[in-house]
Amino acid sequence: MSSPRIGQHRLVFRSAAPLSVLVVLVAGCAREERVVRYHPMLGGLPGSVSGTADIRGLEGYVDPTAVRVEDLVKVDPATQKKTLIAKSGRHLMVHIYNALRDGDKGTFVSQILSRETKEECAARGVEPGACFDELKRRQDDVLALFNAMPSGEYTPGVLAMPLGGKSQRIELQGLAAQGLSWTGIDMVMEQGNWKLRWFYGPGE
Repeated sequence: MSSPRIGQHRLVFRSAAPLSVLVVLVAGCAREERVVRYHPMLGGLPGSVSGTADIRGLEGYVDPTAVRVEDLVKVDPATQKKTLIAKSGRHLMVHIYNALRDGDKGTFVSQILSRETKEECAARGVEPGACFDELKRRQDDVLALFNAMPSGEYTPGVLAMPLGGKSQRIELQGLAAQGLSWTGIDMVMEQGNWKLRWFYGPGE
């Protein structure tokens, strides 16, 4: 990951573990592959056409990442406290964008930044809010990445890679990534929602 300089400190946010590759060899066994569920992104729109049929298997299946945009932020009517929902990398991107747009450092630190990153900040004597300041300073780099992968991990050319534990990287690859300072996001699952570990750049 990139290591932004904040004051006299240098934050180094590293992944928990390298991507491991598992190769399984099965000899003498015939394998049958069957699609039990396939639903193209535009499959529910009138007149949409796909080269593959829309297959609705697994009766009663509910996609846990299917959250309406208007439901990504829940507000307690009594306290007006906001709770952010991030079941996918794209949801996390929406929250990062909104926090930067609104200058909402408090929500960024409390609900977007991962516990792991905040603990690393504490170990280095850096306020977690400095991470928000760094993203504001590099807002053009953030927006360039978001514009290049508008659907998060569902964007063509984006690879989702496990990093060990509950961490994952979503990284833009190929021609679309050329010229970008940041090409991906490392994120951590905490209590059912994705949190930001940090941004990832070429060669890091």
